[in-house]
Amino acid sequence: MKLTDYIAGFLAERGVTHAFGMSGGAAVHLFDSIDRHPQMKIVAMTHEQCAAMAADGYARASGRLGVAVSTSGPGATNLLTGTCCSYYDSIPTLMLTGQVATHRLKGSRQVRQVGFQETDVVSIFAPVTKYAVQLTDASSIRFHLEKACYLAFAGRPGPVLIDIPDDLQRTEIEPAELPGFVPPGASGSPVTLAADVMSLLKLVRSAERPVIVLGGGLKTPPVGPILQECIDLLGIPVLLSWAAVDLLAADHPLRVGPFGVYGPRAGNFTVQNADLVIALGTRLSQNLTGGILCSFARSATIAMVDTDEHEMSKFDGRGIDVQVRIRARLADFLGALRPQLASWPKPDWTNWREKIHHWQQAFPPDASPQTRTGQPHVDAVEFVRELSKVLPEAALIYVDTGGNLTWTCNGLAPKRGQSLHSAWNHTPMGYALPASIGAAMFDRSRPLTCITGDGGLMICLAELATIAKHRLPVKILLFNNHSHGIQKQTLETWLNGRYVAVDPASGLAFPDNFSRVAEALGLPTATIDGRTPIASALADIYARPGPAFINVEINPDQKLYPVLKYGSALENQSPPLDPQQVHCEMIVEPFSKVAQAPVACQQAKPGW
Repeated sequence: MKLTDYIAGFLAERGVTHAFGMSGGAAVHLFDSIDRHPQMKIVAMTHEQCAAMAADGYARASGRLGVAVSTSGPGATNLLTGTCCSYYDSIPTLMLTGQVATHRLKGSRQVRQVGFQETDVVSIFAPVTKYAVQLTDASSIRFHLEKACYLAFAGRPGPVLIDIPDDLQRTEIEPAELPGFVPPGASGSPVTLAADVMSLLKLVRSAERPVIVLGGGLKTPPVGPILQECIDLLGIPVLLSWAAVDLLAADHPLRVGPFGVYGPRAGNFTVQNADLVIALGTRLSQNLTGGILCSFARSATIAMVDTDEHEMSKFDGRGIDVQVRIRARLADFLGALRPQLASWPKPDWTNWREKIHHWQQAFPPDASPQTRTGQPHVDAVEFVRELSKVLPEAALIYVDTGGNLTWTCNGLAPKRGQSLHSAWNHTPMGYALPASIGAAMFDRSRPLTCITGDGGLMICLAELATIAKHRLPVKILLFNNHSHGIQKQTLETWLNGRYVAVDPASGLAFPDNFSRVAEALGLPTATIDGRTPIASALADIYARPGPAFINVEINPDQKLYPVLKYGSALENQSPPLDPQQVHCEMIVEPFSKVAQAPVACQQAKPGW
């Protein structure tokens, strides 16, 4: 059997139905074998970066291994950004890269390159994969495939890479004679976990203002219905990172909503006044805590449950004291928690829940400024609110980054059964469209929406042709504010509004009419602007089968408010509230920086 035929069969046996890639000389055997396999299909993308993102989107939608294939050199390096998305979000993907023949590898010779398009892919990808290896012996292919697939799902999931020289790809092998990989034994003690759960519940009983923070780790892999069972039995108000906004329906009585630097004020006042914060599946990134770490939930006991002990220790000496650390997979933790709640005497947190409800009423979402005269635009907050009503319960939603992500995550009212995904931690522009392709290839029957911005679309514009070619049922909603809106706001904060390379007037190049571009690539189009009844327009669009490209004219002046500016605690977002109002709303003492603050109370270092 040819080695690449073995690879295709190996992947098919594990439920992989599609691989994504762009053909090239060092990968022709990989492409041919996958295409020939009766249970697999190769999906030709227009850029390898999009192939890696499509594999990522496939994995998020299916729970299976996402696979991308590329040639050597530039083909392989183009996979890097998409691989980073999978690495930082714990998504199981496999990158199969072609490589020059073994006799053309430079090896230990002190030259930059011997073979044409030779590149040391393993060294480049090693920091952002769980396993990266170059095949040196055809007989080891089973071992490396089994080890890579095991590691992609084990512990904290993530991407893996196998670099395969061209001559080894076409080598004949005997599958029955190939040595395999033996996974290590299970670790961790159920007895210890049960004790940890009991200790945590003692803290819960004594808390007056507890909150649970849910994060995206609960989706990688999905923990299932046991999560909501535990939430209902505990009776604790729930805050959500953006990666978890779909884990609790909008009408759930315990749902507070998102919080953080760009989060709603109600969520921020909730976490800042809590006396117990239980973080499940969230690393409490700086986008959630704000820059002054010691100002975050400063009167609370913080408990974290994570399979990665380093995510819990990273705050040591930096301003956040994680006092309770439970190292466990979240499914195991919830499995140990659920029996303890069978006769749980739910404490009375009525006053606390009423206070949270007050904040939700007192701080509604910020709307758009007045529309420009003669240039009608849509208020993004209103648009997301109307979109929430139209999206079906089984909807799968992929969102890009920037303003479209902020407005969607803060304003979407998710229904039960809906799933929302983005590249939460690497957040490249241009992710959502190729990720939607991966998801749609896995399941064409599920309603799928792609929300992107004009800046992000420009990076993956050619993939509109891929959507059209396969007639994928993706509704593409372009939040078109004719600029890199979030960057404009950043420049207004830091550089007195001197725009450079953020809109057409400052050097950015955009098509005059995105709809005409989409039409040229084969998609039906529509435009929603200030003159269009949003509800009826969306209802008509979603009533029609097949793909559609919708240009949504967003006010170029609409800001992302509220937002936390550098140097403030979460309760002091901009536009600033009256200091007296903040004082009245806070249960704990308002935060004030000390002039000569110790390291633990200084702002988080840039990039951390």
